[in-house]
Amino acid sequence: MDFACIQVPWFAIAVARRENPQLAGRPVVVGGAPEEHAEVTACSPEAMAAGVAPGMSLRRALALCPGAVFLPLAASVLRAEADRLAALLRERSPVVEEAGEGHLHCEIRGLPELLGLGTATYLAQLRESLAGETGLPVLAGAATTVFAAHAACSALGLGIGIAGDRGGPRQSISVVPGREREFLAHLPVEVLPVEPAMHQRLRLFGIERLAQVAALPLSAMQAQFGPAGRRAWELANGRDSSRLQPAQEELRVTEEVELPAPAVSQAALLAGSEAALARAFGREEVAGRAVRIVTWWAGLEDSTRVSRRLAFREPTADPRHALFVLRSKVEALRLPAPALSVGVELAGICSEYAHQQLLWSSGRGRQRELDDAIAQLHARAGEPQVYRIVEVQPWSRIPERQAALVAYGS
Repeated sequence: MDFACIQVPWFAIAVARRENPQLAGRPVVVGGAPEEHAEVTACSPEAMAAGVAPGMSLRRALALCPGAVFLPLAASVLRAEADRLAALLRERSPVVEEAGEGHLHCEIRGLPELLGLGTATYLAQLRESLAGETGLPVLAGAATTVFAAHAACSALGLGIGIAGDRGGPRQSISVVPGREREFLAHLPVEVLPVEPAMHQRLRLFGIERLAQVAALPLSAMQAQFGPAGRRAWELANGRDSSRLQPAQEELRVTEEVELPAPAVSQAALLAGSEAALARAFGREEVAGRAVRIVTWWAGLEDSTRVSRRLAFREPTADPRHALFVLRSKVEALRLPAPALSVGVELAGICSEYAHQQLLWSSGRGRQRELDDAIAQLHARAGEPQVYRIVEVQPWSRIPERQAALVAYGS
């Protein structure tokens, strides 16, 4: 096996039920209170069975499922949980791709053999370790292709998996190499990584399984769905040469300076900020590069922190320019307690940013100098050396007749 897929079905619902076990088995709608003018962000299978779907208004969801529990969208909590799950998987796999919140693909080529385990045992232990550390209902699928692993794990999440050894629902599954198409044939079209609207259109055409998609002519799928149709047809036929695309970890540089004495004056804060910026921009990781974002903070005597975020109009590699922009933020501060330290974090680090200057300034004098220089060049060579493009027949359908190359000055 080369690839594995890790999923937490109904991720937002799973996180909410972990925090509040009393929600288990009850219809749950995430998005806000029913009286709010907002849309459903996520909903549990019980709510979906009543007709609730993501994207509909909360008031409509209440009318369809009066007994549902409505919860606010805690986007920061979900993002933190998703990041934690991804970090745990990166400790266990060299290559991890995040397909969505609570939905990850990773490379496991050679890892079971390295641990002296079979693929099924390794996958089960991987799932159990992630579920144990996060407290979430993690599912896992493995296969020789990314899509087959994704489809296997998605099938488990949809409740289509094979029964486990103890008769209960299976939580991990491996696709036998060479039998990917056979395995995919009975799966619903919802496992295809395409827009939900395409899933709906396929069902309207009476196409419910991947075997039906695979049996269609490629030309018919392309005519109806374009490039997405071709991709879906190839995946349904077990053709998948895609590779994982792990997210690049963003480089961040942090420096903090302890102040010689508790301070509230702007002069002391700016002096500390100047020192912190000089240290940060002087780090080896930032050498020869520019910065888009600076986060500044002051650690206060009461153990709290005041912070400000600066996003430059253009990337800068000059700490003096960063201090100049920061000065207005610091001068407007009114600290509730004396500051013990100040610090900065550089983010959005990119290649050195520069403006290309004009070759010559505009104006009649410069244009005349250019004309004279080109005329002198022609005279020395005895024939034209610089040419310009002139429109001749721009309306012509023949490209060669639309413009001509003539000597400069003629």
